[in-house]
Amino acid sequence: MISPDPIKTAASAMAAIGATMHFDWRLAGYDLQCSQAHVEMLHRQNIICEADASTLLSGLDQLSQQVRAGEFMSPPDAEDIHSALELQLEALVGPVAGWLGTARARNDLAVTALKLWLRDQIDALLCKLKVLLEAFRQQALRHAATVMPGYSHLQVAQPITFGHLNLAYAETLLRDGERLLFARASLRECPLGSAALAGTSFAIDRIYTAQRLGFECPSSNSIDSVGERGFALDFLTAASSLALNLSRFAAEVVFWSTQSVGFIVLPNALVSGSAAMPHKRNPDAAELIRAKSGRVLGNLQSLQVVVKGLPLTYFRDLQEDKEPLFDTADSLHLALDAAISIVSLMQPQPEAMLRAASIGFITSSDLADWLVINLNIPFREAHHLVARLVESAQSNNLTLGKLSLELRSALDPRLAVSPWPSFNLEQSVHARRSYGGTAPERVTQAAEAFAARLSQLS
Repeated sequence: MISPDPIKTAASAMAAIGATMHFDWRLAGYDLQCSQAHVEMLHRQNIICEADASTLLSGLDQLSQQVRAGEFMSPPDAEDIHSALELQLEALVGPVAGWLGTARARNDLAVTALKLWLRDQIDALLCKLKVLLEAFRQQALRHAATVMPGYSHLQVAQPITFGHLNLAYAETLLRDGERLLFARASLRECPLGSAALAGTSFAIDRIYTAQRLGFECPSSNSIDSVGERGFALDFLTAASSLALNLSRFAAEVVFWSTQSVGFIVLPNALVSGSAAMPHKRNPDAAELIRAKSGRVLGNLQSLQVVVKGLPLTYFRDLQEDKEPLFDTADSLHLALDAAISIVSLMQPQPEAMLRAASIGFITSSDLADWLVINLNIPFREAHHLVARLVESAQSNNLTLGKLSLELRSALDPRLAVSPWPSFNLEQSVHARRSYGGTAPERVTQAAEAFAARLSQLS
């Protein structure tokens, strides 16, 4: 239906599409930190008098208390959190609030507040990630010698230990932690004082403001400062890698916990039942971690698409930088909490793991190594010989260790040796003592060394 007043309709549409208060409210505390530092700097530089500075700081402190207590009420005509706080400050202290906008603009204020919020989020995510990595490390120590099948193409490949596999995920996620540290380093410059885009004619002290807010230094170029969102993309890139690897682990948990595999048992708090099939224990926590990763990956692409066509400096498009960041941080907090619970509480089932590792010809590569070491056969040739031995064993319903001298010599005279080796699973894993290998003593050493590397993730 066409409105009888198209101008009023247009104004309403503009207000709706331009409103951000419903999501950027979470920047309130950071906006107020910026304002407090800005007022202090203006007073130090004799740009505003002591009485006005005192009045402004008192009003900002009242607003901060309201925000912390969850009592802040946004004025109904506020477009975003920044205008809402300024309107409320004016209601508290009167016309003196007008001094707050001196030597700054919403452009530099908004991006500075966003950087402060993101810095805290990265720190909180790193704390949770460290807890998760320690949980993996503890599982590795407990199960350094618990034998299980290692898979390639989801086919049983070689014997490994459950501890070794836990450290594999720990290594993967530690690199994601390092990516988050890189993203945090990209937040080191403070944009506040860049004003709308060209700086200001007031004699401000941007070094003081930057240090007061915990930045290393002020940003070097005012034009770049207000339109730059590389720091946000750095975070989303690191977050996407973390989400992706959490998803891979979650997929493994789903596989491990199926009835036909049964490598782990999850506590009831992390699974759900079925409305139609009472016997089922669905690994919902892992499945939801896997699903959350899709949102995070999509958020990275969303912001990339927003900024890809923007010349310098600020455009209204950039108000869309926040929701992908907020949703990504929220999703990662949930995913990490669930992953910590899974890794800490999952109960490995060594007997099921050992059974699964006992099928097929899982130690065939050990036999190939033995041919190289004891018969001086080049590895590639040894590999082909063992492939033929596997075929012979399958045809005769035998294991590799039970192949008769006649069957072996028929394939190659060099194989007519006695005694003929037979490798068990424990021998196989203990033999793989190379650095980074699955031998239990190597796993224990690696888990102990990992603790020192984990302590550096801050």
